[in-house]
Amino acid sequence: MKDFLRQLKRVKLSPSEILYDLFKTILVFLIATSFALCVVEMNVISDNIFGVYMLAVAVTSVITSGFIWGILSSVGGVVAVNFFFTYPYFAINFSMAGYPVTFALLLLMSVLTSALTTRVKKAAILSANRERRAENLTEMSNALLSANTLNKIMKITLDYFFESNQCSVVAYLGNPSNPQIKLTKTMQAQDELIFESPLEVQIAIDSFAKNEITGIVLEPKVQNCKGTYIPISTETKVYGVIGLLFEKPDDVLFDTYKFSNIMVSQTILALERQAIEEKAQLILLEKEKEKMRSNLLRAVSHDLRTPLTCILGASTTLQENKDKLEEAIFDQLLSDIHHDAQWLIHMVENLLSITKISSEHAKVKKQDEIVEEIVAESVSRIHKRFPNSTIHVSVPDELLIVPMDATLIEQVLINLLENAIRHSGTSLPIRLKVSRDENEAIFTVTDYGKGIDPARLSTIFEGKSGSISADSNRGLGIGLSICKTIILAHNGRIAAKNHSCGGASFTFVLPMKGDLCYDYESKNTNC
Repeated sequence: MKDFLRQLKRVKLSPSEILYDLFKTILVFLIATSFALCVVEMNVISDNIFGVYMLAVAVTSVITSGFIWGILSSVGGVVAVNFFFTYPYFAINFSMAGYPVTFALLLLMSVLTSALTTRVKKAAILSANRERRAENLTEMSNALLSANTLNKIMKITLDYFFESNQCSVVAYLGNPSNPQIKLTKTMQAQDELIFESPLEVQIAIDSFAKNEITGIVLEPKVQNCKGTYIPISTETKVYGVIGLLFEKPDDVLFDTYKFSNIMVSQTILALERQAIEEKAQLILLEKEKEKMRSNLLRAVSHDLRTPLTCILGASTTLQENKDKLEEAIFDQLLSDIHHDAQWLIHMVENLLSITKISSEHAKVKKQDEIVEEIVAESVSRIHKRFPNSTIHVSVPDELLIVPMDATLIEQVLINLLENAIRHSGTSLPIRLKVSRDENEAIFTVTDYGKGIDPARLSTIFEGKSGSISADSNRGLGIGLSICKTIILAHNGRIAAKNHSCGGASFTFVLPMKGDLCYDYESKNTNC
């Protein structure tokens, strides 16, 4: 009750509000008096006329803004009963025997009725506010569950603080002196200037440093300070600060700050959940990187040892028997050395490509590229390595422009074309087709050979060579693993399948629109 009365004393009304409440009080009083005179004249009520004024007191307390108008209405009711309905009529006389006690009791009853009505009214208002806030809290919790970035979490927090408290709000993530994120939503344009003032920023910094509410709470503690700053914190860590700027801070009940703390706790849960998810993502990324390292080591031992052994054997034979070898054998050994050296260069290019996109802090930088040029360059490089191969290329008539790292996508096409030439087991032409499906560019490499073992389709991009001999299938495992890594880094997708006509198809899809940068470490765009 003391807190309630203290809050009533703090209410400051504008002159227009005071005059409007006074008008309503007088109007209710006049209506009650007119009604009482009528019912007395009709002999409907005679002894309990004060009940009419008690009803008027209750009505006044409900329709006006505070306790004082009910008291005035109570005093007016006692005077009106004495003046209009107590002998001597139309005269004020409290000196008759028993009248002072009677009127004092009636006044006390009126005051208690006014106080009780006002309190019920305030309780009803508080209950409605709490119900609305509870609904907002539930909506906020649901919204935070779907937030997957720090910026979204702070934006949701800002919006619901603004909606629940109907005040200007500033949200800092990190120290307000140099915040990681700062968001503002104001009721009036000048409120943003207030938040930017050195005094308000310093109060926000103090809240962050001391881990306590600062500024205007229930009593002004800082001269000229206009905002209240609530830390977003646990006992051991401070995440940031929420600033509230009320139009009438003196009218704000302590209940508002209690509810704000509950909302802050929801934000803290969302921030902690985001931190856990990011940590889990890092663990998963480390696991993937470790898997990639294992694949690379396996590929190095599998794919580099054979050509190096061949080069060493052929070069040793040439050194030791160059005068004894026939010209055809001599040329064949030189050709083998050249072929294996080319293969080693190709393998090193693959290793450099995968290192480029998987090394720490590396980013895939995308630029708008013409697809036809990328395809032409890839086919040209394949023809240099395999001059006897036949590749049928099909591209759409329209000009396709796709954001990509041109070098990496060329590497993917070269790997897929080379695999088709080497491992299809046929001399039939290879087909490279490019098409468009809405906002996606689709690349398909098809051969008409023996196809892929169905048992390997599910793991063909995992960097495993299976039980196939190293010499005949050199590079198949690591090449496809690199292709998958590159395509995923471009926010695309890749798949392999056997088709009904015989042979295999490898298809990868790239988005034609999107961000021009992809951070492989965090798997985020907008670099």
